[in-house]
Amino acid sequence: MVNNTLISFKKQAGLIVSLFCVFILSSCSENTKVIASVDDVPLYEDEVYLIMGQQGYDFNDSILYKEVVNRWCIHQAFINELESRDNNAYKINKLRAHSFFGDLSKFEIERTHVEKELDTVISSEEIQNYYTENKDEFILHDYIVKALYLKIPIEVDFKKESINQFYLLKKDKDIVEIDAFAKNYAENYYFNDSTWIFFNELVKDVPITKYNVDNIILNRSKTYFSDKHYTYFINIIDFKLKNEIPPIDFLQNDIRKIILTKRLLKITAKNESELIQRIKTKHEIIIKH
Repeated sequence: MVNNTLISFKKQAGLIVSLFCVFILSSCSENTKVIASVDDVPLYEDEVYLIMGQQGYDFNDSILYKEVVNRWCIHQAFINELESRDNNAYKINKLRAHSFFGDLSKFEIERTHVEKELDTVISSEEIQNYYTENKDEFILHDYIVKALYLKIPIEVDFKKESINQFYLLKKDKDIVEIDAFAKNYAENYYFNDSTWIFFNELVKDVPITKYNVDNIILNRSKTYFSDKHYTYFINIIDFKLKNEIPPIDFLQNDIRKIILTKRLLKITAKNESELIQRIKTKHEIIIKH
């Protein structure tokens, strides 16, 4: 979760940087090769590569290169047009861009501090303690199951292969037969008797609505049925009820993300005021009254 949060923020930051670049880049480039210009505002080659790199584009992709240049030209044309039509609005937008860029700069500096201080190692004991102390957070709103699921095209003669017997898993070798069959014919296949999965996730492409889901799960059903296109096999090996607390092995990844997020928030809160004061002290700030 921590990584996703940082990545998501980086993507948002990237979009704002792109907008800010339209205002700022041309005035700070040291490259003398002009790729394009709008009125008297030039776009330099190194600026194009800077934008492409920030967007994650391949520098060798000529089509994307042209798209970046064209987009810059359109943006710059609108900027120039706004400046000529409404100079006050133009100044306001530049101030907004400055504010965005300040926030992004703060984020980047905070991020480097967090990456240095954030301990991403989480012990099994920590996970167990969090699980024990916060079980009510994890009450199930859907069944979780251990199960076998197989989806095959309707034209496949599964009885000839005895799949209607093997999927019952009465013998250890049955799963070997199912695995081999699935590799050749299955549109979808799932089997893991040691890992829990949400039932709705398991059967997300199954027309299950006309069947009694509660009965299928609570009776640990071993059933198969067909529609116009497919035959579906379901074997419920074990289940946990709705409104129950799932086992810890089902929650380990979620708990790890929660603990990391709490550590991240704690570090961020602790560092923010100190960081602002340190940056202000490092730079000469003069406010005239």
